[in-house]
Amino acid sequence: MKKRVLVILLVLTGLAGVALWLRQNYWTDHMLRMSHQKNLAKVTCFNCHLVSTDRLRWAQPRPHHDAPAGLAVSPDGKKIYIALDDRDEVAEADTASRQVLRRAKVAGRPFGLALDAAGKNLFVTCRDGDRLAVLDTQTLSETGSVPVGMAPVAVAFCRTAAGDRLVVANSMSDDISVLSVSPLQELGRPSAGRDPFAVAITPDGTRAFIANRLVSLATGHTIPASEITEIDPMTARTARRETLDSAHQSEGICAVPSRPWMLAPLVKVRNLVPITQVANGWVMSSGLAVTDIKTGNVIQMPLDEANNYFADPSGIVVDPAGRRAFVASGGGDVVTVVDLERLAGWLEKADPAAKREAVYDMSLAPEYVTARIPTERNPKQLALSPDGGTLFVAERLADSILVVDAKSVAAQGRIVLGDGGLNDPIRRGEKVFTKAGFTFQNQFSCRSCHPDGHVDGLSYDFDTSGIGDNLLDNRSLMGVAGTEPFKWNGKNPTLEVQCGPRFARVLMRTDPIPQKELLDLTTYIKSLPPHRVATRSADGTLTPSQERGKAIFFATKTPGGQEIPHERRCSTCHRPPLYSVRLSFDVGTGGMFDTPHLLGVAASAPYLHDGRAQSLEELWTIYNPNDQHGVSSYMNKIQLNDLVDYLKTL
Repeated sequence: MKKRVLVILLVLTGLAGVALWLRQNYWTDHMLRMSHQKNLAKVTCFNCHLVSTDRLRWAQPRPHHDAPAGLAVSPDGKKIYIALDDRDEVAEADTASRQVLRRAKVAGRPFGLALDAAGKNLFVTCRDGDRLAVLDTQTLSETGSVPVGMAPVAVAFCRTAAGDRLVVANSMSDDISVLSVSPLQELGRPSAGRDPFAVAITPDGTRAFIANRLVSLATGHTIPASEITEIDPMTARTARRETLDSAHQSEGICAVPSRPWMLAPLVKVRNLVPITQVANGWVMSSGLAVTDIKTGNVIQMPLDEANNYFADPSGIVVDPAGRRAFVASGGGDVVTVVDLERLAGWLEKADPAAKREAVYDMSLAPEYVTARIPTERNPKQLALSPDGGTLFVAERLADSILVVDAKSVAAQGRIVLGDGGLNDPIRRGEKVFTKAGFTFQNQFSCRSCHPDGHVDGLSYDFDTSGIGDNLLDNRSLMGVAGTEPFKWNGKNPTLEVQCGPRFARVLMRTDPIPQKELLDLTTYIKSLPPHRVATRSADGTLTPSQERGKAIFFATKTPGGQEIPHERRCSTCHRPPLYSVRLSFDVGTGGMFDTPHLLGVAASAPYLHDGRAQSLEELWTIYNPNDQHGVSSYMNKIQLNDLVDYLKTL
């Protein structure tokens, strides 16, 4: 009897061993077949299965804050209106007492503000609502609304011979809405550059100038260039486009009353200079573009000093006499005061060569920069009282408005809107993200390359494998939570590693961000949702073209019935819901590269690890000759268009 039991036990043990061996070999075979990874140490079930976006940080509720965006001062100077986009509110404050008088709910993330000539109507751009709202300043209630382009951020009011006009910069649709005020309707929508962000009108109302934040994609790996778009607000037609060579991130623009000038802050970017040059101050600097309205000529002047930089210039205003300009430095926590008469004097004496090279000469700023006004965290928008005597500074991440005597440049007090979010790790992380003080000589912040957490559309020369041999496309940080590992080679397993000592050594060229601030920073980055897209309907349904593109994306066979190899199917590497399996693949571009997620991919051009593809179409028309990046050779133009249309909905 005992022998029989022993035999049975031995047989069962043997069968269990065989079953385990078969199971192990099944899973090994399955992972090899599905992932096509030779090293399975990094492959788990969670690369393809049991993934949910609902559990990611950006999908969770978060605190909201009283972060000031656009400002508008009443014609009598007694009231200031403040857009609070994170609260879906517009606030009204008394400029004398510096107290908030009332708030009004405005749906759609109110961002930009402008008043009509009489101060009776307040025009509000709603960044997430894709509309312009009108508020009666007597009641602070909404009296009108009109659809505009996608993500309107700035608005300017002007009077023309054909009637009052509004000019709106639509940042995500890359166009400009020109509206009549009475009746409130859109008259035209000319195209802008990439990411139009600020609007200014000439004193006579005949021209509107729009500053665009990002460089044109047409420049490729040549010298990057953004633009200032000039339009006629009466006819809604484009008049001229001025180029800002090697410059981007222009977030403000204003006219100079006494001179034929438009002034726009900019970031002078040298993305193809090896990153080693950060230590010499030669990758990014802040400047001021002086555009001659009559000729269109642009001269770029430095705002930084030789050993101290004032990163992320944004809002700009000029006093009514046209003698001084004020420029907010969002990364440097200062407002720079520029003496325009001294600037004009230098320009009159300088020869053409000196003007061309001016922005590179860090000794020039003292010629015309007369003061630096310290602020609280992240000054962005600026406004002046009608008499030019009082400067208002929106301290965005301090939830306050700094009030400054514009003549003496002395602080007078603050309009307190909120508590600054000191108990919110996301808000604390955003302060780290926008602070230039963590980099060598305060040259730039995380935001300098990632505006609003997104992407600047440039490739940079990270010289880890030799100067000029390692161009890397700047990837968006929006929606990256849960998509680890990071870096194009996939070597950084977490955001803490990505943004920690390695980031300090390679890019910041300073000591690493302290651990507490680093954790806040990564908490903020994980809270960034994927970039908003415009091509999917409100109810989530797809157009016929998008449905056909979806079928191509998930296809296992060509239309002719030929089997598509598993490793060359779109959905093998870009599996929902993140549209990434978080593994590295060779797509024929020169090595194994981490698979980026595709959420919001329509807004993150250029593409591929070095940014060589300027559009989604180029991925398969130019840079996939051997079908290694998905089988695409069978596609005709219509099929390719359908696929791209679908990708733009993700």
